[in-house]
Amino acid sequence: MAHDFESFVFGFVAGVGNIELRGIQELAQKGAFAQIVREGAAELAEILQVDKGDKIRAVSKSKVTYQAEKQFDVLHPLKFGEKNGRPVIVNCSERIVEIPFVHRHLPYPYHGRVLDVGYLESELIFQVASLGFETWGIDIRPPAVEFPGIHFLQGDVIRYPLKPRSFDVVVSVSTVEHIGLQAYGNVAADPQGDVHALQAARRALRPGGRLILTVPFGKLGATDWYRVYDHKALLALLRDSGFRIEAADFWIKHGDVSWVPTPWREAEKVDSVTPGPLPRGVVGVVARPIQR
Repeated sequence: MAHDFESFVFGFVAGVGNIELRGIQELAQKGAFAQIVREGAAELAEILQVDKGDKIRAVSKSKVTYQAEKQFDVLHPLKFGEKNGRPVIVNCSERIVEIPFVHRHLPYPYHGRVLDVGYLESELIFQVASLGFETWGIDIRPPAVEFPGIHFLQGDVIRYPLKPRSFDVVVSVSTVEHIGLQAYGNVAADPQGDVHALQAARRALRPGGRLILTVPFGKLGATDWYRVYDHKALLALLRDSGFRIEAADFWIKHGDVSWVPTPWREAEKVDSVTPGPLPRGVVGVVARPIQR
C-alpha cells in the first residue's frame, strides 16, 4: 500500500502544482480516488515527514529528492502570491541583500579555499564552488546532495577538528546567531555559542584571510532560537572572537518586501525580536583575524 500510494500521490500532485495535505483529505469526499486518498492522507504525511497542514512542492516523485529540494529551497528570497488574479511578491527575506554582500566581498580572482559555516538552506555554497573556489561546507545536519568542487562536513563548527590556518575565507550567513540555542537540531546549549563559533572560524583562517558574516541587527535581544545584535554587541562579538571589522553594511525591512540600506544608528532602533518570527534588520560584516 505505502509504495503504491506514494507513487500515486507524487504523480497526482506533479500535475496539479502546490497543494496542501489537508486538500488531499478534502478530495477524499470526491471523485474516483476517494478511498485511496482517504486511507493515505495520514500516511503521506509520515512518508514525507511533514505536518498534515504543510505544503508539498510537487517537484519530484521521490521522497529523497523532495527532502533535498526542501532543504535548499526554504529560504529563497522571494515568496509569491496572487492579487486580483495576478502574481505578486508577498514577502522577501534578508537573503536578497546577504547573498550579494557575500559575492561583493569574495576575493578576486576567484581562487582559494572557502568554508561556509551553516550552508544548508542556501544556494550560496553552490555559487561559490561554481566560481572556482575550493569549497567546504559545515553544518550540524547531514548533507542532502553532492556537488562538484564541494566538500561537505557534518558536525558542530565549535568542536569539529578543522585544520588550523587552512582557509582563505570563512562565510557565515545568518548562522552564528543560532549556535548554542534551540535551533536546527542543535542539542549543545552554549550561551556564548556565537563567540565560540567565530573563534573556531578565526583558527581555521590563514593569516590575512577574511570573515564574511551576516547576523540579525537591531535592538539588542534574543528569542529561544536566534540572537539580535546592536552596534555595541556586534563590536564585542567580533572583538571577543579575535577579529577586527574592515567593513559593515546595514539594512532594515520596510513592509513585507523591501530591504533598505540604513545607517547603523537607525538600524539598531528596529525591533527584530517582538514582532517575530524573523528579524527585520541585518548587518553584513567583513573582518580580519587579529594577529596575536
